[in-house]
Amino acid sequence: MKVLTGQRVVVVGLGTSGFASARALLSLDAKVRVTEEQTSPVIEERASLLRDLGAEVEMGGHHFDRLDADLAIVSPGIPPAAPVVKALVRGGVEIWSEIELAFQLARCDFLAVTGTNGKTTTTSLLAEMLRCGGVDSVAAGNIGLPLVDAVSSIPQGGAAVVEVSSFQLATIITFSPKIAVLLNIAEDHTDWHGSIEAYAAAKSRIAENQQSEDVFVVNSDDPLVMEAAARAPSRLLPFSVDTVPVTPTGISIGVSKDKVMWRGREVFGVGDVPMPGRGGLEDAIAAAGAALEYGVAVDAVAGALRSFRPLPHRLELVAEVNGVSYIDDSKATNPHATLSAVRGMSQVVLIAGGRSKNIDLTPLAAAAGPVVAVVAMGEAVAELETVFRDLVPVQRAGSMKDAVRLATEASSARGSVLLSPGCASLDMYESYAARGEAFARAVHELAEEIGSRAEGM
Repeated sequence: MKVLTGQRVVVVGLGTSGFASARALLSLDAKVRVTEEQTSPVIEERASLLRDLGAEVEMGGHHFDRLDADLAIVSPGIPPAAPVVKALVRGGVEIWSEIELAFQLARCDFLAVTGTNGKTTTTSLLAEMLRCGGVDSVAAGNIGLPLVDAVSSIPQGGAAVVEVSSFQLATIITFSPKIAVLLNIAEDHTDWHGSIEAYAAAKSRIAENQQSEDVFVVNSDDPLVMEAAARAPSRLLPFSVDTVPVTPTGISIGVSKDKVMWRGREVFGVGDVPMPGRGGLEDAIAAAGAALEYGVAVDAVAGALRSFRPLPHRLELVAEVNGVSYIDDSKATNPHATLSAVRGMSQVVLIAGGRSKNIDLTPLAAAAGPVVAVVAMGEAVAELETVFRDLVPVQRAGSMKDAVRLATEASSARGSVLLSPGCASLDMYESYAARGEAFARAVHELAEEIGSRAEGM
């Protein structure tokens, strides 16, 4: 562990992870200086608290001539191309992410999950499997709870189950989980990384520091994931939703005759998985493989899965109105997630759009078939019209209420209206959760209107 007492540390960004990192560093008697470009009531409150603890805090801009330090902790939302990061690099300052800091401070084991889609569900389910198996564990990281805060409460012998983003992995130094999970890799966040290749390379770093006795759980159905697996120093556990992967060691986890099998043992039935679709099954198998390889008993894994409930805004059924299912998949912020959502469905009217993050939306054309009509919203409406031209009807909506109304008009009985945007929310909403909540409100308002009309007949 790097000795941090007395070290000069610059914390760049005063978001959730930056705030947690600064508090942790101050508790170690590091000399902390925080620099934040934005101002807001929340940031000002955090700044005041940190000043009371002895930190120096500046807001409203970065002073590049005051970045001299022994170490910098950079918040995950700040890209490598940002001027402040370039200034740190020019100054020869070592740069860590919050997960690197937490790893240096922790006494517990780490199980880490990454991928373009499914990270949060897999992380939450894996933590629940460990708890059912008697392991003191906490789900943390990109899932919401800062990892620096989580590790302080986990005793030796416990485990942190960490959702890690490509942003966080890009600046790890020694971070090395006992079990690493790579679910999938598809184009995303190229506005931050610069290219799909750089994005994939960052994801692959999850196993970079593992040892030979550690385990890397990998999706054998994803070519980019298997490219990363070929370079890993650790033991591989391939998984698949289509088969039980064949490996030289005979160790894998996958599906055989509607049963999930691990090392020749039945773990659970495919019908036991509470998350819908192929993506939900992938998440369940990956979490199970990680838990089993960590030493959790089969019965505990199966029991945790059966009691697990899908998280909000991830293929969440909002309501059924006149035979039409209204499904909130607002967490789908890239085309890969949307395609995963519609796979296995039929008669879907898709509500899509938002901010594309410079991602190519043309893969969404493969949704035609299950998708019979599209309602487009936000900045990406023109792109979506181009993608689905000559495939399915496309209409524009200026609000979520309009989108739900248009989608309802285009839907058929026993079909679905699916909010699975394939884009980020920040052009119209503060978060994907806010977008999903707006969808749910619009659906419930529609249900009330239809119910009132029926009563008046």
